[in-house]
Amino acid sequence: AKMEMDWLLLLSIARAESEFRADAVSRSGAVGLMQVMPFVASSMGVSRDELFIPERNIEVAAELLSSIKKMYGFKDSMDEAEPIKFILAAYNAGYSRISDARRLARYFEDDDCRWHIVASYLALLSEEEYSEHEVVRYGAFYGSDETISYVDKVLHIYNLYRSRIVGL
Repeated sequence: AKMEMDWLLLLSIARAESEFRADAVSRSGAVGLMQVMPFVASSMGVSRDELFIPERNIEVAAELLSSIKKMYGFKDSMDEAEPIKFILAAYNAGYSRISDARRLARYFEDDDCRWHIVASYLALLSEEEYSEHEVVRYGAFYGSDETISYVDKVLHIYNLYRSRIVGL
């Protein structure tokens, strides 16, 4: 199944995740170019060993990114630069964590379609007062700094590639 996916974004993620190393394995067990978790690949019918094959790894990552994008169902009115930030954040931290942060933003009547606002709520999920809030479904999250810097890092690489390769 060929996906319609921004190849520069895939390239940027591969650079940020593994520095283009197909044999990379993280401390948390993520595998390959795109640092895919084996349990995610398994849910798509792809074995851990197959994740070391660059094409398979990229296919799984592209499918995951595409499904994250569909799950969000972003409004057309949303600033075009925003969806990519949410997709990257969910790729890094998991859709559920970002959804919790968005629910908190909505609860406190903030804009849940602006990444910098949602990122501040993601950081609050490390505090009991927020992680146990009635709208939070997945509990405490302590990785917000990593997720926020991951989004910034991938976007930085992506913008470099866009300016150098495509001249955008």
